[in-house]
Amino acid sequence: MIGKIRELLIRHVRNNMRTYFSLLLAFVIGVSSGAFTVNGLSTVQRDELSQYFQGFLQLFDNQKVESSELLKIAVMENAKIIAVLWILGVTIIGVPFIYILVGIRGFITGFSSGFIIEAIGTKGLIFTVFTLLPKELIIIPCIIALGVNGINFSLNIVKNRSIKHISKENLKSNFLAYCFVTVFYACFIFGGILYEAYISPVIIRMIAPMITG
Repeated sequence: MIGKIRELLIRHVRNNMRTYFSLLLAFVIGVSSGAFTVNGLSTVQRDELSQYFQGFLQLFDNQKVESSELLKIAVMENAKIIAVLWILGVTIIGVPFIYILVGIRGFITGFSSGFIIEAIGTKGLIFTVFTLLPKELIIIPCIIALGVNGINFSLNIVKNRSIKHISKENLKSNFLAYCFVTVFYACFIFGGILYEAYISPVIIRMIAPMITG
């Protein structure tokens, strides 16, 4: 069963290599823009963000942060992204906005990681590698895959409109497949959310004294 799923995923990526590459490029551009934006911050802005980040670390170091609350916040944030990608996929005009959304997600990743590394140097790199990077490696590929799924579904709608005789059963099966793929990748995203809510706080508590001290 797992072997068949793996084979289907590999075939899917090969058949949609251009779309994956273009969305990955949009994400990389977003990351680069976010990192460059950090360099453009004024001294006052850097100090304010640095104080906010130090306060964030002290909160984890001195108080017990409920993982259940972090889980709720992370679920809400990622559910919004999944829902928006799903909606954009069922609208023909939504394709450009999928690229924009992926680019914005990349900007957030680049800015947050870039600022942390810029603010505390090597310690920031360690913080990013062990707290941000693992969940991003799970969530980002799934977001890109959801974007590819949405783009393909939009293009299928265009093709079906150009065909005069298209059965309702065919449209229904395509829509159900589109929804199934969305739920499939959403489950993997939930894995990244679990890491963010239950594992990252533990690592932050371990690293926080080293950074704040």
